[in-house]
Amino acid sequence: MSFAHLHLHTEHSLLDGLTRIPDLVKKCKASGMPAVAVTDHGNMFGMMKLFDACEKTKDDAGNWAVKPILGCEVYVAPRSRFDRKLDANALSAEGLEDCLDPSGHRDAGYHLVLLAKNPVGFANLSRLVSAGFTEGFYYKPRVDKQLLREHSEGLIALSACLGGEVQARLLNGTMESAERVALDFREVFGEDFYLEIQDQGFEAEKLIIPKQFELSQRTGIPLVATNDAHYLNHEDADLHDTLLCIGTKALKSQQRRMRFSTDQFYVKTPEEMRAIFGDHPELLERTLEIAAKIDLFPITRKPVTPQFPVPSGFTLESYFVHVAREWFEQRMAECRPLWQQGRLKHAEEVYRKRLEFELETILKMGYPGYFLLVWDFIAKAREMGVPVGPGRGSAAGSIVAWAMKITDIDPMQYDLLFERFLNPERVSMPDVDIDFCRDGRQRVIDYVTEKYGKDRVSNIVTINQLKTKAVMKDVARVYEKDFAWSNELTKLVPQVPGQPMSVAQALEESDKLRERYEREPEVKEILDVAAKLEGLARNTGVHAAGVIIAPDELTRFAPLSKDKDDKVMVQYTMTEAERAGLLKMDFLGLETLTQIAKTQGYIAQTQGQPLDMLTIRGFDDKKTFELFSAGDTDGVFQFESGGMKQLLRKLQPDRFDDLIALNALFRPGPLGAGMGDTYVNRRHGREPVTYMFPDLEPILSPTYGVILYQEQVMQIASLIAGYSLGEADMLRRAMGKKDKAKMAKEKDKFIEQGITRGYDKGKVAELFDLIEYFAGYGFNKSHSAAYAMVAYETGYLKANFRTEFMAGLLSTKSQRTDDVVKYIANCREIGIQVLGPDINESELDFTITGQDQIRFGLAAIKGLGEAALEAILAARKAEGPFKDLFHALKSTDLQKANRKVWECLIKAGAFDSLEANRAALLEGLPSALENASRGGNADLGLVSLFDEAEMASLADNWSLPEGVEPWSRKERLKAERETLGLYVSGHPLEEYVDALKVHTVGSITTLREQVAAGRVKDRDEVALGLMVSNVAFKTNQKGEPWAILALEDLTDKIEGLLMASRFDPQTKQRSRPFELNRHLAQPDGLLRVTGELRVESANGNGAGEGEEDEDQTVLKLFVTSLEPLEDFQGRGFTGALVRLPVGEMPPQLLPLLKAYAGPLPVTFEYRSKEGITARVKPGPEWRLRFDPDLADKLAKDAGCGLSWNY
Repeated sequence: MSFAHLHLHTEHSLLDGLTRIPDLVKKCKASGMPAVAVTDHGNMFGMMKLFDACEKTKDDAGNWAVKPILGCEVYVAPRSRFDRKLDANALSAEGLEDCLDPSGHRDAGYHLVLLAKNPVGFANLSRLVSAGFTEGFYYKPRVDKQLLREHSEGLIALSACLGGEVQARLLNGTMESAERVALDFREVFGEDFYLEIQDQGFEAEKLIIPKQFELSQRTGIPLVATNDAHYLNHEDADLHDTLLCIGTKALKSQQRRMRFSTDQFYVKTPEEMRAIFGDHPELLERTLEIAAKIDLFPITRKPVTPQFPVPSGFTLESYFVHVAREWFEQRMAECRPLWQQGRLKHAEEVYRKRLEFELETILKMGYPGYFLLVWDFIAKAREMGVPVGPGRGSAAGSIVAWAMKITDIDPMQYDLLFERFLNPERVSMPDVDIDFCRDGRQRVIDYVTEKYGKDRVSNIVTINQLKTKAVMKDVARVYEKDFAWSNELTKLVPQVPGQPMSVAQALEESDKLRERYEREPEVKEILDVAAKLEGLARNTGVHAAGVIIAPDELTRFAPLSKDKDDKVMVQYTMTEAERAGLLKMDFLGLETLTQIAKTQGYIAQTQGQPLDMLTIRGFDDKKTFELFSAGDTDGVFQFESGGMKQLLRKLQPDRFDDLIALNALFRPGPLGAGMGDTYVNRRHGREPVTYMFPDLEPILSPTYGVILYQEQVMQIASLIAGYSLGEADMLRRAMGKKDKAKMAKEKDKFIEQGITRGYDKGKVAELFDLIEYFAGYGFNKSHSAAYAMVAYETGYLKANFRTEFMAGLLSTKSQRTDDVVKYIANCREIGIQVLGPDINESELDFTITGQDQIRFGLAAIKGLGEAALEAILAARKAEGPFKDLFHALKSTDLQKANRKVWECLIKAGAFDSLEANRAALLEGLPSALENASRGGNADLGLVSLFDEAEMASLADNWSLPEGVEPWSRKERLKAERETLGLYVSGHPLEEYVDALKVHTVGSITTLREQVAAGRVKDRDEVALGLMVSNVAFKTNQKGEPWAILALEDLTDKIEGLLMASRFDPQTKQRSRPFELNRHLAQPDGLLRVTGELRVESANGNGAGEGEEDEDQTVLKLFVTSLEPLEDFQGRGFTGALVRLPVGEMPPQLLPLLKAYAGPLPVTFEYRSKEGITARVKPGPEWRLRFDPDLADKLAKDAGCGLSWNY
């Protein structure tokens, strides 16, 4: 006699279930269990995975060894799913006080197991589970009995564990109340309701088992045996307990915490179940009866596109062709000037021939509705003023997509292939991913939701996993290891960009980690546990870009859930949703498009109109390529990282094809294979460009003979071996999957067909091996070309409209202080002045106020609400520029702009242009506010002894307090940091800029570039000049103090770890960094920080939803010493260079220099009006001492420049 598990939790009962579905099905097959149910808590995340795993048990005759039973353990609200109170006193006498799960943990509803008998039951289960999230969520997704009555068809119900209502009544109530509840359920489900009996060996179950038999006899409702399985095997009980600790943030040693009271909650074999219920074999046989009631039905289907409404007189197909041809003619009109200039590779008839081929293919494959749907919402986006990207992914290879302005890059000009996008020999849905401006993305989704219906559009769930390093830290915490200990351990896990690293791989590749594993039992224990837990589901999120558009109500296709922000999402992952017949679109929020739009706004302000981007599509602007070649690419899409800048400087790109290639080259695979160096060397003639066959030159010459793109692999197979492009795409895919058996067959075919076409057998075989090797690194040229267009556009704007570009960039990044700091530093490097906010010049956003001059917006000031800003700007518009603080106060509605608002404005320097003494303004603010409010602009509801004229006179008599000491530079900068989150008028480190050049490796940004270039490596010792912005003191497991330092300079931030102790492998000595340096680890400290550099890879969130991240290198310093920067002022300098004003020797210069006499020799640099430069060394009496203020003094008083030699 066998048995089937009908109550079972997998890893999708998040951080409560341990079982992985493939392992579960393997065990069921090995144990002879003919079916298995998955009934996760409140969700159906595992349904598709269960179906797939069971399908793999199918034999050649089509018989499934293990049948999937699709189910869910739902939560049933005691009364209504709309009730939100847990207080039992507010409910009926039979209330939530007996809603318990097996751990004794109180839940928001009773448990009930539901199993789908057939497609109707599955659809009803989907509706119930969806409603639990969308209507009944309160701590847990809850349904109620009303919903159960409405959607009971096709469902089998089991009364669940002790948390079920029937069992709760038996345990805490009376037999009569339990009977009443059981009969209620039988009324709902009829003969498909069963009383569930479990024996996991704890006391509460033992108490009610006799009562369950009695209840079954009284009601005639059959009993069925289950085991509440939360983990796969008996030996997993302790591992499951650790998982519970991770989920509840508890420690293993804690007495009072959530835990299961026995070790019997596992997937038992039929023999083990028989040992428990041997006296009642019918209880086990009934599981097979129930399994037999359940049909084997598919839950996948072919994707269905929503019906697109077409005008009368058209079919879907004819309207698609009509739109494509009509819009194609617009494209041809754009191309004719380019043909006349000889800029396009192919003649017009080639474009027309390709259009007809693609139209015929799309019609044959049945996708005209898909293209119309995408065309419609992209056209609507442009109509609404939402910027749209030029395309991404393989869709850029379609001339129909280009014609309909779904994409914006000419596929003919760049040899992009339609078959890479839509292969007529491999029927699959097209996949068009669209980039929208970050700020407008939601408006497009709202349009689609309104057009197709709220019940048909949703987001997509993502199942986040326990990643290796994170789970190591989780397990270490559960076992009471402190942060420093676990942090040190995870640092030993090797970082390979783009490749996840398992615990087993880490132990294999890291000698130091393996050494600790073998030497330290506690490390071994933690890594062994982490290895078993890594990869399990941790929690859910929302897919950054995916949107589902269904042809009918969504719950007919998939269950729904909600996230914490109330976003509705299907419970299937992206690929599962497509397999369930749902159309998935990627609506990506690309921040760069927002940046371009904002830059265009600034160009319109300064030039009278925005730039027509079509005019730059020649991709031949010299200044743009000079910018790329110099690596001046801060803010340029996909070209910002230190590594990319290095590659740009090596390559010196001068054509658009180089930018396409760089997008494909700058990835770990190609760079690791040396393809970057090969490309650069061939570009500069240092390495010969060779082709195995001369016929390959047209295909490979754009990449100097390097096989870089997937499209090149397809073209080579077509040219040499006569493959159709559809067949060539299949070959490319097979190569990517590295199927050796398939590759051997393909190689024979490739060689045979190559010989037939007249090519040498040996060379054809060699060519196959070559393209198979490069296919592993090949990149989608369509995607690379489309993104190179965005890169070129941003590069062009920076090269030709530098101030407008930086203003647009700062405005786009304004909510991210770290980015603003970085780009302000770049502004300084390229000669653009960024000024603080000004009460008369600033708007809400960044403003261009002059040549090479950008001013902060008022919205950047912390503490200013929207109402206050609107009131101030409205007053300025009505009054004109404010004359002083009092004029601003008197003109503004003070009920909207209170004292705090004006304090923030003063501290941020917004009144500096009217009165530079911020201290005096703050001191006079209270009386100014009082007088302004008396002036009648703010109705405070007070009765005055004076008439209006006297009041106005009193108000106008206000004046600034006298004799108030102005703030020092340090106080001024501190106030700016407080109100703006960063320094604007200067930086505390600026006075040490000369010392930093001598005594450090440079800025953090410079260090990043050195790391990218390979000049500085992981674990090298480096010294940086930094300011301490924050100190977090910690204690390790030995009770020793240590600290995390937040450090920054003018360009970036870095984390410093000041550890309690440190072992130096070179000297074999142990030091005490914290003890030696703690007196200097103070906020606002200006220090030379020396330490061991750690270079790590991290997965970032990107700059916008769905936007691709390019550089995710994280730098950290393990600090060995801290030294005050003032100790380095003047040290190591060898002289001074004084640059004189053009054509003159200022008379005030020499007395100034005498006042700063010292040991350093001086050189004068004279520049004539004719442009001749000469350097003169005066006599030995002209020497200087170092002074950080001297440069400013010389510039202000004598118009001279000063730099120090070292």
